[in-house]
Amino acid sequence: MNKVTYLIKEMGYLIKEHKLAFIAPILIVLAILAFLVYYIGPAVITSFIYAGV
Repeated sequence: MNKVTYLIKEMGYLIKEHKLAFIAPILIVLAILAFLVYYIGPAVITSFIYAGV
């Protein structure tokens, strides 16, 4: 868990320092998708992609 919090803090610092606030929502969506694929399975996510949701 310590590594995860370090990565989140480092990402936040880089976004603030380099004025990359437009990347933050993209990273959040990708993190949520990665979480869903890892814990639920890729079959559920692909059904949403093919359905256009």
